[in-house]
Amino acid sequence: VVLVATGRKPLAAGINLPPGVALDAKGYVVVDEFENTTLKNVYAIGDATTSGYELTPVAIAAGRRLADRLYGGEPRARIDYHDIATVVFSHPPIGTVGLTEPQAVDTFGRDNVKVKQSAFGSMLYAFNDPDRKVQTGLKLVLVGPEEKVVGLHCIGPFSDEMLQGFAVAVRMGATRRDFEASVAIHPTIAEEFVTMSNWGQKKTNHDLAVVLPPYLDPPSWSQASLLSLGAVAGAAVTAAAFLLRAART
Repeated sequence: VVLVATGRKPLAAGINLPPGVALDAKGYVVVDEFENTTLKNVYAIGDATTSGYELTPVAIAAGRRLADRLYGGEPRARIDYHDIATVVFSHPPIGTVGLTEPQAVDTFGRDNVKVKQSAFGSMLYAFNDPDRKVQTGLKLVLVGPEEKVVGLHCIGPFSDEMLQGFAVAVRMGATRRDFEASVAIHPTIAEEFVTMSNWGQKKTNHDLAVVLPPYLDPPSWSQASLLSLGAVAGAAVTAAAFLLRAART
């Protein structure tokens, strides 16, 4: 098999850009996080910029946020280029969002990074001969004691479809406990992401301890305070209404 990844070259130099709009060494238009070029009031979005993503939906989202900033009265509006999900529509497809394991190690340190991974032939190919089963590979990159999911990667059937939903969870800062609190849908390939090895457990020295889901966490001080304040406020409103009714009679 020969794979040719020739890439693409931007043609920014041939569109009569005004003087003052800088290009990098590869010919991409230099922009900041707000899509500003190096020339005031000139903006650039899309494949030919240094934003780092050559994807149509990214350019659409960036354009919408730029319009919000320029014409919608929202000066903070911009796209966040972190944790953008991408897919290679190969056979089988490949999906990825967030950091790879090496990137996570470089960012957070080896001791702070854990990995959960699984490889299997899905039930979709249950009746196929062993050498005819299309394999699936799934990987979670976790960081910190809370095991925040900072990277999610998959290769196999339907990886392109299931990645969009998991990308939302990664963007929201989901942890392994959040994933495992979601009951699996069986039989699916995606269920493996929420039922990885040592489900509901964590290693403590040479033993395993139970890990409860987030919905069983005791309320935090702020949550308890809000509940108490709500109860007091409710009681006060009820008492005031009773006194007002009594005064009228």
